[in-house]
Amino acid sequence: MKKNFYFNRAIILLIILLLFYPITILQVIDGGDRNNILFVTPVKKQDQFSIQWIHSVTKQPVIETYEIYSDLTIGIYEMLFNENGPNLPHGPEGGTKWEIKDGMFRVYNYNLVFDEVPVRIGEVIANHTLIYKDHVVELKDISRPGGFVRIGANKTPLMKYLYKEVRLWLKIK
Repeated sequence: MKKNFYFNRAIILLIILLLFYPITILQVIDGGDRNNILFVTPVKKQDQFSIQWIHSVTKQPVIETYEIYSDLTIGIYEMLFNENGPNLPHGPEGGTKWEIKDGMFRVYNYNLVFDEVPVRIGEVIANHTLIYKDHVVELKDISRPGGFVRIGANKTPLMKYLYKEVRLWLKIK
């Protein structure tokens, strides 16, 4: 009887500790309302995610890949595109390096770090899409075309992550 009492207490204590255990998350937040979390998923430091979009002039895909650093800032890892266009890099600058392979420009070695990656969601052609492992999230579907979101990494207790996830799943604002 006493053995079960201590075992049950230990299980309860373990569950409580797990619920307060901090995890790293990637979250998409409404640009105008920091309390409005639109998407959240667990990540690890050094994980990468991409924003893929269609350039409004060249009508060609652009893929920006980012890396989550150990201090939870986010750096640009590389940019891939197959045709130059306005607002795309036109050559090495600021220490970036360029490769052209299989018809694709690869720009890398950026020295640009964000606390949060700002994304203005295209209204017509762009179709900005967040890609992380098996998650493919069209940002216009969780915000709106023409909307503004911020993508950031954060530490949060497991319990708070589960709460956010359930609210998103149930579509509770």
